Amino acid sequence: MNNSTAVNKRLFLLFWLVMIVCLLPFVLLSFLNDMAADDFHYYNLYRSHGFWGVQGYVYHTWAGRYTTTLLNSSFVGLDVLHRYYWVPCLSLMAGTWGACLFLVRTVYAVVRTGSEIPGILRLVAPASVVLCVLLLYVQADIATGFYWFSSAIVYQPSMILSLVLMGLLIRRFCLAGSGSVSLDVLILLMMALLCGCNEMAAVFLLVSLGVGLVAFWRGFSRSALGLYFGVVLAICILIALTSGVLWVRHKEMNGSNSVLGIVSAVLYQLVVVLFSVFKEPLAWFAGIAVFLFGVRLSGKDIPMIAVLKCKKIFSVGPILLLAVVFLSLMFVMIGSRGSLPPRAINNLSGWVVVGLLVFCFAGGIYRRAQGSGEQGLGLPLVSPVVLATMLLLALLSSINYRDAWQSVLSGYFHHAVARDRDRQLTGAGGRHERSVMLVSYPEALEAQIRQVFPNGVFTTVHDMVRDRPALLYPYDGAAAGDRSYSLYYGVDTIIVKK
Repeated sequence: MNNSTAVNKRLFLLFWLVMIVCLLPFVLLSFLNDMAADDFHYYNLYRSHGFWGVQGYVYHTWAGRYTTTLLNSSFVGLDVLHRYYWVPCLSLMAGTWGACLFLVRTVYAVVRTGSEIPGILRLVAPASVVLCVLLLYVQADIATGFYWFSSAIVYQPSMILSLVLMGLLIRRFCLAGSGSVSLDVLILLMMALLCGCNEMAAVFLLVSLGVGLVAFWRGFSRSALGLYFGVVLAICILIALTSGVLWVRHKEMNGSNSVLGIVSAVLYQLVVVLFSVFKEPLAWFAGIAVFLFGVRLSGKDIPMIAVLKCKKIFSVGPILLLAVVFLSLMFVMIGSRGSLPPRAINNLSGWVVVGLLVFCFAGGIYRRAQGSGEQGLGLPLVSPVVLATMLLLALLSSINYRDAWQSVLSGYFHHAVARDRDRQLTGAGGRHERSVMLVSYPEALEAQIRQVFPNGVFTTVHDMVRDRPALLYPYDGAAAGDRSYSLYYGVDTIIVKK
């Protein structure tokens, strides 16, 4: 017993050490990040319209993203982006982990209703961290998912809110005595905030509730699901009719109106979503671990387990999930005329991987219910050392982990260029200069490299630090001729030396 306890303590120590090593480059990247593109544009809008004025302006002239516009204005109003650009990124990472922790603790609370399983409580925090890293890894475009503020503040809060919403729905339908009016009000509040994040979140939520209402008509409370669906539908209609999403944004999209073009684009984006999930070794590991956990819990007297023992959950569930994703993409791309940037599907890959984990869990429960032996495929037969080794390999073998370290190395020099330009332009604006001359971005980058390596450096290393950071969003506003960029600094013209 003492030997087993000592082994478990060493495994937990190894786990947290591995997680620190895994998360270190992603945390470092937040400090090598800089303002880009729409960040400058929103600052200018805020200066022109003020805190409340910019809410209405963005809502009526672009999209009905009232939740994320409020968050955006809060950060800009405090001048966080210019002074502490790393704060939003780390805040979103912490919020994602907090939402994962809430969801995992909710599952733990449901599991406890059947019988106590020794050692499961100490797995809550590690499981939530693994889920958080998994949601990071499966993003189609991590640079815009966490590090570029104007994109991250639109899409990552919807991921956070959806995880909290999942936990609340589990509590509402699976925990005895949780079906209270206060919980329903909280769920509706989460749904209203989720609809105000972005179009994909609103449409995905509406389609999911519609499919769930039909698929689980007899299994859950019809009145509650009907209420949720009705409220979300009303919110979506209200946003569509009162915001600029249809009357302004739709007309400005340079996309295609042909059915064949939109369907082709939807199928392509669906493949991108699935590839983002299945390319990750961590997703496969998580699926196997959750499947084995389902086998372990199958014999427990837990209300949720009785629902998941239905074969349709495991067999039909993935098909319904793909249908929800396909329909969500279809509706959004009709509204955007077939135009959809990679950052818009970051949420979809996260929702898909969470849904697939649920179906793997249901598959483990159904497998055991069909007559596997007491020890058949159960966790007791899987060595903790084997699981820890598999997790280590899954975490560190991701291409995103490699790209993170590459981005740290090259991001240091790109960040130095951005900081140097910011000092020059801020000084010029303070002196009320009408025009500013800057050296070209490649030349400025070379100067930063020579400053760190005055005696030269190997060609391989030089090319590595000179390359664009894969997980960051370096921006050359001067070369792009971005008017918002010069207006932000208060100068009329920025001239780039050839």
